[in-house]
Amino acid sequence: MAADDVKRYIKGLNNLSTLPALLGRIIAAANDENASPDDFHKLVSFDQALAQRVLRYANSALLGHSGQIKDIDQAIMFLGTDRIRSIAIGMSVLDVFPSRTGFNIQNLWVHSYEVAYLAAVLSERVSITQPQECFLAGLLHDVGRVVLYTMDSKKFLKIETTDTMLEQETAVFGCTHGEAGGWFAESIGLPHEIISTIRYHHHPSVVQEGREIASVISLAEALSRQISPHIEDDGIWTREHDAILLELSLTQSDISSVVEKFAEVRPEIDNFFPAKEP
Repeated sequence: MAADDVKRYIKGLNNLSTLPALLGRIIAAANDENASPDDFHKLVSFDQALAQRVLRYANSALLGHSGQIKDIDQAIMFLGTDRIRSIAIGMSVLDVFPSRTGFNIQNLWVHSYEVAYLAAVLSERVSITQPQECFLAGLLHDVGRVVLYTMDSKKFLKIETTDTMLEQETAVFGCTHGEAGGWFAESIGLPHEIISTIRYHHHPSVVQEGREIASVISLAEALSRQISPHIEDDGIWTREHDAILLELSLTQSDISSVVEKFAEVRPEIDNFFPAKEP
């Protein structure tokens, strides 16, 4: 199998209208400088499941608004249009793929949501990044693994999540899951910095534009494996993560604080994604 096969598969997802129509409308609104909060209100309210997820996020322990936000209008006021946009895009992408399969994609999404939370909290300590961008990038950082799995599950399941995982992926699919995820993100029109982060989240040092976001996501994924390991995750800590801590001026006290905040929201993360029928 070659990289071009993966690109054709991703293109086919769009051509076969596998992507929900709502996702295209949300991304179009996100890229429209004249889009108003009311536009996002209408889009989010159109999908009840998405609206419930937005409200659940708005009321999360992470944001300190637990139980106070009752409707989408309040959520937009508290969270802001940019964060609502990120949540809406991320949650719509999740619905593209099945969650109950031989490979537990449900757990992979839980892991990705944990990374999104950790990245958002970390970004509050890295002034040159935005929590909403880091949240979206964290939520979709492993979407390439889902793409490869749905493309050929038998071949995908032979790949082990070890320090040679990327080499294994390239040997089997002709590309890494980061590259596949980047192509998918590009195909649905996500911003360049999100595409770049998804593509290089295992090697953020090669990123030129938006490197800080990629570094935050890479660090969040490595932390997630230390404090909330899943069989499905692949956040292996490397020397590059030690360098990221120095580069972003993050102290051990910062990391301890992030871990404490994560502990507060972890129970609700496990229940965030309702099980879907296969």
